[in-house]
This record gives sequence, C-alpha cells and structure tokens, in this order.
Amino acid sequence: MNRDAVLLIDAGNTHLDIAVAQGQKLLWRQQVAHRQDPAWATRLGTLIRQYGPNTRWQGAAIASVVPSLNDQLDDVCSALTGTPPLWIDRYVTLGITLDVAAPEQVGNDRLATAAGAYLAYGGPLLVVDVGTAITTCVVTADGRYLGGAIAPGPAVALTALVAQTEQLPEIPLTPPDAPIGDTTVTAMQAGLVWGYAGLIDRLIEMGRQGMGSETAPVIYLTGGAAGLLSDHIRATHRWVPDLTLQGLQRLFAQNRKQPQE
Repeated sequence: MNRDAVLLIDAGNTHLDIAVAQGQKLLWRQQVAHRQDPAWATRLGTLIRQYGPNTRWQGAAIASVVPSLNDQLDDVCSALTGTPPLWIDRYVTLGITLDVAAPEQVGNDRLATAAGAYLAYGGPLLVVDVGTAITTCVVTADGRYLGGAIAPGPAVALTALVAQTEQLPEIPLTPPDAPIGDTTVTAMQAGLVWGYAGLIDRLIEMGRQGMGSETAPVIYLTGGAAGLLSDHIRATHRWVPDLTLQGLQRLFAQNRKQPQE
C-alpha cells in the first residue's frame, strides 16, 4: 500500500498535469489531454485507479485555469480520495501576500507556482513558466507577490502563424542547427526558439528592474516547453520542471493537517 499519497492536478489550457506525491517526492507523473475530448474525465479516473488500487489517499490538490473542467475534476477526485480536493485560489493559505491591484485576476496556476517556489526556496524570486502561455511571477524577499507578465507561448505562436498564412507549414518545435535559418522550416524554428529565448530574457530584465532596490531575484524556469528554451536563455536560471506540481504538494501540506496514526 502507498501510504499518505496526495493526488496533484495542474489543469492547464490543453492538458492536465497529474502527479502522486508522498511527502515531498513525486512518485508518478502523467498527462491527460482534455481539449476536444469529452471522455477526458473517464480516462483520468481510469488512469489514477490503475496507478494504485490500494493507495491510501490523503487527499488531492488542484490548480485550474479552465473553470469548465472544475465540476468534473471535483467529482473524480472526491470519488477517488474520499474527500473534497483542495482548490488552490487566493483564499487558501499561500504563504505569500498578493500585492497586486486585482488579486482576483491572478491565475490559480500562477499562485501554485509562485507560492510553491517561495515556500521551497524563499525569495526574492522570479518564475518563468513556459506553456500555452508564458507567464512570469515576481515575489520579494518578504513574500509579496508583485505580479509579472503574460505572453503567448511558442506553440500558440506557431499555430497562429500557420493559420494566418498560406505557405508556412506546421513544423517541429525544435532548435535549428544554425543561428540563421536557410530553409522555411529552419527560419521558422530560428524565429520561434531564438525569438522566445530573447523574449524571456527581456521579461526577466524588466522583472528585475521593477523590483527596484530589491536584491536580485533567483530565476526559476518551469513549464512544458521550458526544456526547449532553457539552453538558449542568457539569464542565469534554475530549470525546475515540476515546480507547479511541487507547489501544489507544499500548499496541500500547509493547508491540510496530517492524519493522525
């Protein structure tokens, strides 16, 4: 039996990132695509049951930026774990203060990532999350969340480029072999990879500038497309692939008391 396991779900715009945690260790990772798939909830439940039918669930934690999925996510997690999930939002104990003009507009995934990073590493910090969107989150040494930036991610840019042109093809999102693209495909790859690496460097620069006299933040890079860009970003950074899921685990531990033996 896997004891005291916690189910973690980061519900993004195209897929669900799923993990099972025991303590601070992530024991199991999966993804479930949900866009244009009405059977996603059934597949999610089946997948988790296959992981461990004898698992003793402590509960679940969810960060969702897709409200239309929330009712089914709640039903699946409640049925599997026997208890309602912890939904990450600005009302749970985050360990950081939202020092922004509109706290209600901060995405729940950004809350999980920023709060989780601060709980794990302290501040000041700047997190860059590269997924469907690219987001940055800035947190001061004393735990104030100052906001950040939001931009379309490289896959979204590629989809728009192909859709809005007649001659540009679908291409693999991989770095080209040379700085200058000498075919349509490598030119598109150069624009997307070098261009987005440069965009991220600029966002980091502006985040540092916005912190004023604050000690220079540690930069953390995460998200599904972070591996594509990490080697090409000039700013010194730490690549932490599971930062949002780790944040969910830490927020669950902070908000739910451990069961008594």
